[in-house]
Order: sequence, then C-alpha cells, then structure tokens
Amino acid sequence: MSVPMNTPLYGRRGVERREALTQPLSRKLASVKRLAAGWPGSGAGIARGMGTAHWPPQGLVYGVDPSRFQDSTGDGIGDLAGVTGRLDHVAALGADWLWLLPIYPSLRRDNGYDIDDHEHIDPRFGTAGDFAALVEGCHRRGIRLMLDLVIHHTSERHRWFQAARRDRKSRAGDYYIWADEPIDSPDDRPVFPGEEDSVWTFDDEAEAWYHHQFYGFQPDLNVANEDVFEEIVRIATSWLRRGVDGFRIDAAMPAVQPKPTEGTGVDPGRFYDRLRSRLAEVRDDVVLVAEADAAPAELAVLVDHHRIDAVLDFTLNNSIFLGLARGQAAPLHAALEGLDRSVPASARLNFVRNVDELDLDQLADDERDEVLEEFGGSRAALLYGRGLRRGWAPMMGDARRFRMTLSMLLALPGVPLMMYGQELGIGDDLSVEGRDACRPVMQWSAARGGGFTRADNAPLILPAQRDGPFDFHHVNARAQATEPDSPLALTRRLTALRGELGLAARPVRRHVLPGAPSVLALSAGGFLTLHNLGREPAEVFEAYGAKPLLAERWNGHRLGPYGFAWLGR
Repeated sequence: MSVPMNTPLYGRRGVERREALTQPLSRKLASVKRLAAGWPGSGAGIARGMGTAHWPPQGLVYGVDPSRFQDSTGDGIGDLAGVTGRLDHVAALGADWLWLLPIYPSLRRDNGYDIDDHEHIDPRFGTAGDFAALVEGCHRRGIRLMLDLVIHHTSERHRWFQAARRDRKSRAGDYYIWADEPIDSPDDRPVFPGEEDSVWTFDDEAEAWYHHQFYGFQPDLNVANEDVFEEIVRIATSWLRRGVDGFRIDAAMPAVQPKPTEGTGVDPGRFYDRLRSRLAEVRDDVVLVAEADAAPAELAVLVDHHRIDAVLDFTLNNSIFLGLARGQAAPLHAALEGLDRSVPASARLNFVRNVDELDLDQLADDERDEVLEEFGGSRAALLYGRGLRRGWAPMMGDARRFRMTLSMLLALPGVPLMMYGQELGIGDDLSVEGRDACRPVMQWSAARGGGFTRADNAPLILPAQRDGPFDFHHVNARAQATEPDSPLALTRRLTALRGELGLAARPVRRHVLPGAPSVLALSAGGFLTLHNLGREPAEVFEAYGAKPLLAERWNGHRLGPYGFAWLGR
C-alpha cells in the first residue's frame, strides 16, 4: 500500500518549507514510523500464506551463467568448480541466494534453455561430484541455491521428443503439441520475431507440425497432460534431493496458457497449487520464483495462496527505464501503486538488467520510443522491435547514473536481483549478434583472459572485453576490491546497509516531494532513501538535518544530478 500521492515526506499535509527546515528530526522520523505502523503488510485483498522460511531474503539474489563465470579447467568454458571457487566473492556481496542459469546438457543455441536432458549436468560444466561440492560450499556460507526449472519446452534432441516424433500416438507423443496443418491465430506469434517466422515447424519423421513459441529447436510441452506434470514433479524432486533449495520457473505463464489446439490450457492457479503441494512433500521450505512478463493484475494468481514465492518484476523494470528516460519518478510511483494492489513487495524480484534484451513490452509505443531514444545509442542496439541488447553500465552513459541505479535497486520494495558482473559495471559488445551482445564473461582481473580463463581460445569472451572502455583492464574485480569508491565497494556497502536496516522485513512507503519530481523518496521504519533520476539538481528540504548513512552528491537538502542518499536518525 502506498502513501497518497500528495502526502508530504514528514509531518502533516501542507507543511511549509520553513517548518520542514526547523522541525526536529526525531519528530519527523517518528511521523514516518507512525505511517509505517499502519501499513497492512501484504496489501488489501491479497490472500497469501505465510511464505517459506527462506523468503524473502535479507540480501540479494545473485544470478550466474556458469559458462561465463569462471573456467577452472582451462578449456575456455566456465564450469561448476569455477563457481564453487568464487563463492567467497558471492558471499561478500551479501547474496543470500545463488541462481544458476541452466546447467543441463544442451547445444546452448539459446543460452542453455534448449535442454536435451533435465536430469543431468552438461559434462562441460562438470560432474555430479562437482555439483555436490557447489551445494555444500553454498550452504556452508549461508547461501541457498536456485536452479532453472524449464517446464515450457525441451530441445528437439530430448529423448521425449525423439520418442514423440517416432510415434505421435505414443505416451511421449502426447507430451507435445501437434497439428496436421499449421493453425494460424492472431495472438500466437513467435517470441523472437525476425529469427522465427512461425510458431509451427514441420517434422519429417512425424509427418506433422509441432508448436514452439520460442525457437524451432524448442518444441513446446503440453503441461495440461498429466504425464507431463508428473515428469516435472519428478525432475524437480530429483534436484531437491541433491540439495537444491528452490527453482526459477522459466516462462511460467506461457507454459500454462492454452495453445491453438484443444486440451493444451491449464488453470495457472490450480497448476501451481499442485506443483507447490507436491514439491512441499519433498521440502516444505522449497522456494519457487516465476519468470512472468505480465501486468500486475495477471500476476496475482501466481502469488495468491503462496503458490509462488516471487515473480520477476518486469513491470517495475519497464517503469525504471521510462523514469530514467524522462528524469521523473512518476513512472515508478505509478508502477509501484499498481503492484501494491496485486503483488506483495516480498513477492517481487526486482532487477535493472538481466542477460536477455531489455524487453520493454509493457510500455506503450510512445513510451517505448522515449526509452529507445534515450538508451539505444544506435539502431544496432535494437532487438525484436521491442528492446535493447545493451548492458546495464554502458546503457547509463554516465557513471553517476549507474551508481544511482545500483543504490535504487537495493532500496526498492521487494527483493533485489543482480546478475554476475553487474556489481563491477561490466559492459557489452554490439559487434556480436543477438542477445549474446549483453552476455560478457565475468571480469576477475586484468590478465589476458580477464581471470575468467587461462585458455588461449575462449569464444565466450566478447571482443570488447579485450579492448574497449569496459574491458578487463578498466573493469575487474581484483582492482575494484581495493578501491573504496568502486562499484564493487558500493554494492557491498549497500547490501550491508540494507541488511542492517532490515529492509526486507519492513513495509516501504512512497512519497512525492513538492518541487522535486525527479526524486524517488521511500521510507521504511524511520529510515529514508532518496534517488534523483534527473540530470539536474533537486532540492529536498523535507529531509533537512537527517543523518546520511550512505550518500553521493547530497549536501543535506540538495541532491546533485543522479545523486542518492540513505538517511536515518
């Protein structure tokens, strides 16, 4: 629940600037505490269980592509042992969860989401023993481990699909969605326009067409089929028994939505109720996070009744970039207001950039154009007509704006998600095709392979990582670890402060500041955060005299361009 849009930050409505300057800070902060005490928690009308013991976390969720994080064998590809060897870095960031992108056997034509086998580890990443060591290393440091659970599709190489194409009338044949002729539907279009022309591909062996919302090598599963549901439960159970603590469910809403043929849709509430119930029989504290790029009202069915612990918050993500493009906090206020009606803050996983394109699908056409104009840089950055294949730090175009957004991510209501390398401000490379342009390897040092690998040939290293403004020499963890003002040092201070303030357990209120439309002001439990989304200074007299806990470009009543402040008593 949010504070009304015209509610001043401290004290009564209509407080004058002079009173804001002279009112004792203790009185001002007490006023905020009284406001916070009346906040109803999850939000009116949201029926939700108590959640699991490990969600929401105090710290952040740290996402790692194991192929691009650390190569321990010298073959030029990252692996599980490499991740284990870098867990101290993850722990020092204040990460409570480590999310591993797919580790399963795959040709990696879609960054590993074209899965050949959901139950085993790609040999390039290591062995079952390497995975067990990673689990033990995480748990010893108080880090919980999350894997991708890809229920929407398999690869065409998967044994299920191989059996299905041999005999469409077999049990496996019913796992997929077939048609004798393509079925055209105006709402059924490829997710990757320009790379796929249709959602139907003809299979010569089956002599039929199969459906795929993503790539042609990723046939869709029919999750309405009871046998498919049981396979999903069996796969998840096997990983839980190997020590996994939770799952990120890929394409959670498209997986359950009906396809053009009969018998393919399933009620999302019932489906995820059943999945939660079955997995809780194995581990009652299992955490489920859903990738669901949908409006807040559509997400309520996922988080109601504790079906899903959290959803990736694409709504807030889109509003962040619109707000930055305009230099205005209003888009974030609007997004947060809508989210508060449907999705509790504890059930939102916030992010600025993932390792796909910046998908701006939830913005109106004119709003999207504003963001593309501000952050695109060139037409080479555009992808699928809806997004940008840029990295976080280079998109910002100003180190001050990057640092401010780092801080804002940790201050927003919800749980922060940071992908590997973002704590350093690593870059991108638009000379590389597709989404791989924003998928650099981790930059550990200024060594030839950036500390990622000792291999002479490492195809995953982007050319710009060897020679560019964000290359190994300019941006790396070893150098930043000893620089008190580095992005890495800032990230560590922010996560530590977030934990000290207990923000994960505190309701957060929004405040509109008269005369400072560029400033996002949030209060929680007597503490206050201010973030200036604009390139011009902003006066914030309402916070005069508050004690800065962590601030940049803040003089006690004015935020400089892209300035931020964490304030307390």
